[in-house]
Amino acid sequence: MSKPMRGKTFEPREVLFSPLAACNLRCRHCSVEPGPRRLPIAPALRFLDSCRGTTIERVGFTGGEPFLYPAFLEAVSARTVRSGLYFDRLTTNAAWFKSRGELVAALTRLRDKGYDGSFHVSLDAFHGSGTAKPALFIRTAAEIWNRPDISGILFVRGARDQETRSLLEALATGLEARLVRRYGRLLIESESLFVSASAVDLVPLGRAAGLSDPWRGEWFKEDFCLGPGHVLYVLPDGSVKPCCGYATDADLLTIGNIRRDSATRLIAEARRRPYIRTVFERGLTDIRRRLAGHGVVFPGRTANHCFFCHHVLTAVPRPLLEACLDEGTGGCRAGELTR
Repeated sequence: MSKPMRGKTFEPREVLFSPLAACNLRCRHCSVEPGPRRLPIAPALRFLDSCRGTTIERVGFTGGEPFLYPAFLEAVSARTVRSGLYFDRLTTNAAWFKSRGELVAALTRLRDKGYDGSFHVSLDAFHGSGTAKPALFIRTAAEIWNRPDISGILFVRGARDQETRSLLEALATGLEARLVRRYGRLLIESESLFVSASAVDLVPLGRAAGLSDPWRGEWFKEDFCLGPGHVLYVLPDGSVKPCCGYATDADLLTIGNIRRDSATRLIAEARRRPYIRTVFERGLTDIRRRLAGHGVVFPGRTANHCFFCHHVLTAVPRPLLEACLDEGTGGCRAGELTR
């Protein structure tokens, strides 16, 4: 009988809005399927009001490309300030604008609504948008907010890495800055800018299938979804997931909808669901061992816990998964998985 590992209950600190799936780019590594649906503003504002008194502290934005829906960004930013919440980050490809004037106007309106979070500029070899617009975005945001560190770079690691490195070097040159490695990460530095560059592992699903082999012989060590998890991730249709990882299309991760559910109700529902409760309280390794005890053999070992979660939710027969989860602390016998 395996002992429970040290985890914690699902305790979201952030609402992460994905208000639309539309994007001006079509990157092969992106798992978001573009479409016309947009999250209405009114239920988003009501939902933010319901976050008072919960564990929620911050608000962030992702997409699609969030700047294609400026009315949502501005209205939600203003309500966030009124609600006493903080901002986390807004992820953008920084290539959505047609002119510097359009960029300045959009960023100025957002600042005036109270947004004071950061920007994650998504840039790697898959975007095909060059570095001129991202460089202009980074400079302009730094000027409007008077913050040299307001922007960071988010790039995918695991395929076409040398091309991505060359893009980062070109971006640094365009910013009249230096690309250096310091504090264990890449930085773009100049006298007026401090831009950190963070990597996320490529997950070869959907259009990205075949770009890399995720079963590379090592098991993940981050077990309780401390990175992508512990958020209320709101999709364009209003449905909510407990993470922003690559398994968010799985119905077992849907905990409700902001059109009818408050933040308190969603958090309680997430803690009630067996799969979600097990992930956050006992860890993905516990699920892996339980499945192994029932004879499940994975194609290999993966270091990416988001990919593993997606695989479990889509490849393991649901009755078998539910049976393992129902066994509680007496679950499946522990054991290493092999090819």
